Amino acid sequence: MMLILALAAGCRDSSSENVPADNSVTPAPVAAIAENVVEAAPLKVAAAPVRPSPKVTVKAHPAPLGSLDLPPSPDAAQLTAFPDEVTSFMVVRDSCDHFRGEEPYDGERRVFLTESVARLCTGTDARLATLRRRYAGDPSVVSALRGYEDRIETARRN
Repeated sequence: MMLILALAAGCRDSSSENVPADNSVTPAPVAAIAENVVEAAPLKVAAAPVRPSPKVTVKAHPAPLGSLDLPPSPDAAQLTAFPDEVTSFMVVRDSCDHFRGEEPYDGERRVFLTESVARLCTGTDARLATLRRRYAGDPSVVSALRGYEDRIETARRN
């Protein structure tokens, strides 16, 4: 209400009968202007209708015992899984390679990475060599193990 009064006090009637001959503006008394102001009713803002969320039933199925989330073999036609010892090696070695590639941006991170690499990488060179010999006749295993470096433990010690 006060804002309307303040704005109305600065307004003038544009009709020629209220304008003095010298074109000067004489402000009208605020009380006279207030008589002509009609206070507007407060606006009612309608809330948007709330639509209930549709019910979605999600059935989660646990992964089969012993299954691991691995990238597919380069041999896409392969229908049988790798032997468990090969799959297990790949999971550990991939984790090892992940931590080997991380940046030790502070002292705490350096300790964490050193411990993780020691825990995950130790013995993988020998396991890789054993698996390559044991499954030399299985082209899918040979192909899957081809991407792993032979000697990461000796490279780490230097």
